[in-house]
Amino acid sequence: MSNVKEMDVQQSLHYKLREQTPYFLNKEQHEFYVRNGWVKIENVIEESEINDFLNTYNRITKLDGFELTEQFLNTGCMVNPELRQLTSDVINRNVKTILPRLFDMDKVEMHTGGSFVIKPVSKESALEIHQDSSFIDEEKFYSLFMWVPFCDVNEENGHLSVLPGSHLWGSTQRGFGAPWNLAKHIGLMKNYMLPVYANKGDIILFDPALVHASAPNLSNETRHAITITIAPKNPELIYYYKDDKMPAGDIEKYYVSEDFFKTYDFASKPDETVWRKEVVPYKSFDLCEEKMLALIEANLPE
Repeated sequence: MSNVKEMDVQQSLHYKLREQTPYFLNKEQHEFYVRNGWVKIENVIEESEINDFLNTYNRITKLDGFELTEQFLNTGCMVNPELRQLTSDVINRNVKTILPRLFDMDKVEMHTGGSFVIKPVSKESALEIHQDSSFIDEEKFYSLFMWVPFCDVNEENGHLSVLPGSHLWGSTQRGFGAPWNLAKHIGLMKNYMLPVYANKGDIILFDPALVHASAPNLSNETRHAITITIAPKNPELIYYYKDDKMPAGDIEKYYVSEDFFKTYDFASKPDETVWRKEVVPYKSFDLCEEKMLALIEANLPE
């Protein structure tokens, strides 16, 4: 994208996409999410559900290949099939009761599972500014991540930070296998991140396209949480991949299934003999710092 006018059009399109297809049962929650890209909802998760998640996490820590270092851990990046299956099972058990409290179940369902997101006590446990991978075509649909902490989360133990409105910018071709087209603006974006705190039992729902980060855990206890993926009914699942061998203006779009997310290592090139591939134009998001600053400030809360 080369100019602000084109960016304004993209924002309008992505705003309308979300505004006109509400997933939430609560109108105010939906409206806040559409504007900001995230929403906190209090007192959603029951103690028994948190215990079930935590017990499963304790089980997977004993499996081969599990390792918790001083850095942030996302268990979705671990390839042990038993670990992934146990995580999938505990999510499937609990979303049956959690999701109907929040969403119109004629419109959404859980897809691609989720993962435990763990912050050990360490100055090295921060998660830097990023956007999460897109797994559906975000020019046509939108999805959500549900972040469920197992304890109160505050300024000491690894709270989230968000950049409001960044989910509307049109950066839709995201993935572990693709370069992040906002990377050159990390320093600028850091100045506008807003902290979000939550208590045990609360959830934070956010758009995968939202620019976000999390602080290091400087408390005395490990911070445990789980993320769960929410998508429209029967979505066409995709994965983007781009390496240095491809023309600058191209990116590969793979059409995949649930099995892809259960077995893929999130590093290598997807197998073209298994998954259908399409080469599509790459959206480079080429904005100068002045235009990027205008874009950020236009979406900040008043």
